[in-house]
Amino acid sequence: MQKDIILGTLNSTYQHCSFGLRYLYANLQELQPRAEMIEWTIHATPRNIVEKILSFNPKIVGFGVYIWNTTETYEVVSILKKVAPEVVIVLGGPEVSYETETQPICKTADYVIKGEADFLFYEFCKNILGGTKPEQKIISGALPDITKIKMPYDLYSDEDIKNRIVYVEVSRGCPYKCEYCLSSLDKVVRSFDLDKFLADMDALIAKGLRQFKFVDRTFNLSIQTSSKIMQFFLERIHLNLFLHFEMVP
Repeated sequence: MQKDIILGTLNSTYQHCSFGLRYLYANLQELQPRAEMIEWTIHATPRNIVEKILSFNPKIVGFGVYIWNTTETYEVVSILKKVAPEVVIVLGGPEVSYETETQPICKTADYVIKGEADFLFYEFCKNILGGTKPEQKIISGALPDITKIKMPYDLYSDEDIKNRIVYVEVSRGCPYKCEYCLSSLDKVVRSFDLDKFLADMDALIAKGLRQFKFVDRTFNLSIQTSSKIMQFFLERIHLNLFLHFEMVP
């Protein structure tokens, strides 16, 4: 089956699934039927990954790059550019959003999208498929309007819910300046609509999800919001729910 766009990443283990990949796929609008989302682990053979990608005969391949998969993704990108140089390779993710000039993986790829790419990736693909190439290799833009982002929760499959860690978030950004953390560079904190978020959580619970991992950098930054979320889950605690948060004392 031919797909113009491949969204791929290498997770550290099978139990992890890519939240970022699902965001990009969810916001591809009319291009979504032309895209395929594929996840591997860092233990997969690079050549097998390349063969799988090329079996779709894609025009664009996007990789999510993180601290745990940079080396392995670089191997895949290097092979892919050698055997299929006509395929456009674009990178995104935290590991390529701040140091883009010197990293070998960035030099090997065709383009790098910095920061939150919910809408930037769609625009990039639309332009490439329409015959317009970006003027710059490094692509960046304003933070997306969080109220217009399509949430990806319906993209969690039954298999994800049963056997994998499912990620959720009610906010993005962090106001703190911890030197060891990349999140300190994202100083603008924005929150998703709480009522919509809780409705999405209710739908996930109805599908059987019992373990929720919040990726909010500071879950209790807003006591009012975090209290409402905790109350929501407390009312359903009889379902043996497990919640994971990052909090400040």
